[in-house]
Amino acid sequence: MTLITPNLDDRKFQDIVSEARSKIPLYCPKWTDYNLSDPGITLIELFAWMVDMLLYRLNRVPDKNYIKFMEIIGIHLEPPSPAMVDVTFRLSAPQLETITIPQGTEVATVRTETQEAVSFTTNGDLVIVVPHLAYALTTTDESAFNDCLPTIKNPDLLVDIFQQPPAENDAFYLGCDEDLKAHTLMLSLECSVEGIGVDPYNPPLVWEYWNGELEQWSALVLESDTTGGLNADGQVILRIPGNCDMTEVNGINACWIRCRAIQPQPGQRPYSTSPRVKTVAMESIGGTVAASHAFKVLSEFLGISDGSSGQRFQLQNTPVLLRENGETIEVEEETEGEFQPWQEVTDFSSSGPDDAHFTCDSVSGEIQFGVSIRKPSGEEWQYGKVPPDGRRIRFTAYRCGGGVEGNVGEGTITVLKSSIPYVASVNNYSPARGGTDAETMDSAKIRAPQVLKSSTRAVTAEDFESLALEASPAVARARCICPGSTSEGTAPPPGLVKLYLVPAVQEAARLLSDDELRLTRRVQEEVQYYLDERRLLAVRLETASATYVPVSVTARIKVRPGRDPEQVAASVEQELYRYINPVCGGSEGSGWEFGRSLSVSEIYAVMQSVDGLDYIEEVKLFPVDADTGERQEPVTKLGITPESVFCSREHQVLLE
Repeated sequence: MTLITPNLDDRKFQDIVSEARSKIPLYCPKWTDYNLSDPGITLIELFAWMVDMLLYRLNRVPDKNYIKFMEIIGIHLEPPSPAMVDVTFRLSAPQLETITIPQGTEVATVRTETQEAVSFTTNGDLVIVVPHLAYALTTTDESAFNDCLPTIKNPDLLVDIFQQPPAENDAFYLGCDEDLKAHTLMLSLECSVEGIGVDPYNPPLVWEYWNGELEQWSALVLESDTTGGLNADGQVILRIPGNCDMTEVNGINACWIRCRAIQPQPGQRPYSTSPRVKTVAMESIGGTVAASHAFKVLSEFLGISDGSSGQRFQLQNTPVLLRENGETIEVEEETEGEFQPWQEVTDFSSSGPDDAHFTCDSVSGEIQFGVSIRKPSGEEWQYGKVPPDGRRIRFTAYRCGGGVEGNVGEGTITVLKSSIPYVASVNNYSPARGGTDAETMDSAKIRAPQVLKSSTRAVTAEDFESLALEASPAVARARCICPGSTSEGTAPPPGLVKLYLVPAVQEAARLLSDDELRLTRRVQEEVQYYLDERRLLAVRLETASATYVPVSVTARIKVRPGRDPEQVAASVEQELYRYINPVCGGSEGSGWEFGRSLSVSEIYAVMQSVDGLDYIEEVKLFPVDADTGERQEPVTKLGITPESVFCSREHQVLLE
């Protein structure tokens, strides 16, 4: 988008005259004649006119040059980003054939009297397959497995899914050959009332799937369980995430889910005997797919070419989101009704006179074709092909939308704007995130020096850190340690650069789990590949997750009279989780600084800022063993290595 020249000083001639006249009583109290014929007023107007001319030049020369310079180095205002959200479709009933919900399916929030509906479109096809239970195993030690599928298929027999009595990590595996990632699965079970002793609403078991990103078993979303902890006939409805992957269990590669016995929590009653299952039926009743805050425009007619160089056309809807495959300009061929697709480029610097190229400004929606430039020799050179005279031009499809209005809450996307057979409803079980408005002028001016400083090569430590953030939106922070940057004992050898990464976490100002802070292999490989193309040939790069040093705080506080003690204590605890945080912690709120120590005195200062707190009786800082989770002896100050950051474990706030 063309950058708009701002005013550095918006005062006008009359503003300057009025300001000068208001100062007369202060500096010249004996001057009382303010008529226009007075010589003093004439001088004020003369100097005001001179200042007005200076402001005019000031507003147009420096910033105009600055903005033109930004345009020369290729800086344009960034378009808005669309909010992203996972939407779950629910079928009217389990189907006997595969159901496909096509890409571009429109869903929306409910329109109200004060707010328009916010529309979303799915980013890909959602294929809901028909699962077939092919494998069923039980195990007590993850090494020896018992094949219980024949027993399950015999309606006269029962399967003890755990040992007698059940122990922690006893597991019941169900597998199928179909890929069930992003599916909503319904298990219909016939169970005998054998697993007695447990609370049917809170049994000591968990349903899990194989997480392909973390390469470990992770908990499934249990939507409902009418079996009372596998103690009665009923259904278990599970939502399987999109990162579910096939894995090998007992030498069988399949899509596995498992029901695992866990150690009962305080107040949770254990199983006295193992649950017994008679039959298991597996059905798909829905699926989840990513959607973005956008609507799609198809086959928009732009106009007819006049055969001139540098033609410009305007899209009807703006701003335009980044184009996907098949979203491009088409120009009519010699045969009427036949169109040829053209290629979008960022600029025409590498385009020849026969290259069918065009540019598209995502913010303004302006389309431009090849331009003609006169060289110093007087020769005209054509950069990019010109559509022939009289040819019709159209845009095959583009998506329009984006902005912060797309960051809607969970459970708000419930309207199906596209009619799809066998689909009964839609919902989002998590809020939409990532929607941002178009870039402002001030932001573009701040970005210009950064573009000149780092460009596209990783040379300095700052280059590695900034490019790591560019490589993947899943990276929140990066710390580069190169030879000579730290003490001899911790610095890498010559020729080696180590890059430590902290993953991005949604709503990070809370207690973060180990899984959320773990860097996935996919993100690590993405950053490694991006930087390998930009580093020096003689430099070897190693990427890894940051080292997290867990700490726990116990505080005893006194609340001011008239305040809710529990609420103040919760606010203090929340502030501790926010401050001792690798993603959003520290004094700047941008994450705990790598290698920075933590002392009890600064914890006092952080807690004292909470409204309603009268005074702090005592604060204890405990290092926590990362492996066992056990607290160690309290300390007054704790130091860490340059590649480490602090993270919170369970804090405890006691009321005096």
